[in-house]
Amino acid sequence: MGALAVASVAALISYRAAADPIIFVNPADYIPTPPPYPGSTAFIVPVEITGAVQLTSWQFSLSFDPTDVQINTGCDRTTDTFCDPLFGPVTQGPFFSSIALFPPFFDPGFIFNGSGLLDAVAGAWQDPPPGPSGDGILAYMEFITTENGTGESPITVTGVSTTTSVPEPTTLALLIGGLLSSGSRRLVRRGQRE
Repeated sequence: MGALAVASVAALISYRAAADPIIFVNPADYIPTPPPYPGSTAFIVPVEITGAVQLTSWQFSLSFDPTDVQINTGCDRTTDTFCDPLFGPVTQGPFFSSIALFPPFFDPGFIFNGSGLLDAVAGAWQDPPPGPSGDGILAYMEFITTENGTGESPITVTGVSTTTSVPEPTTLALLIGGLLSSGSRRLVRRGQRE
């Protein structure tokens, strides 16, 4: 029984963990939207995830050039699809919400247009595990160009963090090793009694 436990632990330790999911902005996926005032350009920036495995929570920040673009804090909350009545220009994407039984937690973060920062946008799966896997859109942000802006400066994802309901291979190895060790001790004690 001891050899089986050692082999099981070795197999789990050698198991290669899945790569961390990637959260990114793809300029090719920007969605044009009617500008709020003449001379400006408005567009929706989807923040996407790829390679998620049983995702249970995520968080990111965005940095941008505030002399070129800013988050449209003046969006029309009654007619604009991407301007949430509660959260304004930062809205939840379909990655969690399209399959959830219970509304996922969503935090639109904090907008610092003067510093070129949207800080700590976050979401969490509220249904029982496992969380969703695959690729999709986590959130949408509505941007506008500034008076002299072109909208061509990069919008960059920073401060990414994700959690998953998949245990780490080392945790699995320790759990199974402990269970096998405990089982083998019981067998030895049982054999000594007989």
